[in-house]
Amino acid sequence: MMTRRNSPMTDFAYLFDQMDRLAQEMLGSTARTRVTTLPVDIYDRGEELIVQAFVPGIHADSLDITIDDGVLTIAGQFPELYPSDESANWSWYTRELRTGSFQRSFSLPYKIDVDNVTASVEDGVLRLVLPKAPEAKPRRIPVGSGATTTVHQVEASTASQS
Repeated sequence: MMTRRNSPMTDFAYLFDQMDRLAQEMLGSTARTRVTTLPVDIYDRGEELIVQAFVPGIHADSLDITIDDGVLTIAGQFPELYPSDESANWSWYTRELRTGSFQRSFSLPYKIDVDNVTASVEDGVLRLVLPKAPEAKPRRIPVGSGATTTVHQVEASTASQS
């Protein structure tokens, strides 16, 4: 099983977000919480890459998903829940619900068949299915006895058994 490591900047952004949340809880801060990370799971199922992200309260039309030069970007906008002119004068005891925009980018581990990518949002979870491009799929190279042989694409059932 191969685990893709986050970049140091992603780890730093996550740590900063957690420290900010802790400080707000301890100090009773009324500052508006901003999103600095988008929690995701990314895994390879053999023929496709799956990306799932928590996007609670976000409608599908509020998401912008792009793949450009091997980089997947998920961006969106959490809704404003309270009128800012009124809520500024309220006494807040806890304020954790996210508002504002967010964006997160990932370098993809291989080429994607962008024409067949699907995306859906259900129960606050964004799910992307990114099929591998034909050139990214495993290939079996038969060994011949002196003559050149043709490379054949590995069958999905054979590739997943390896």
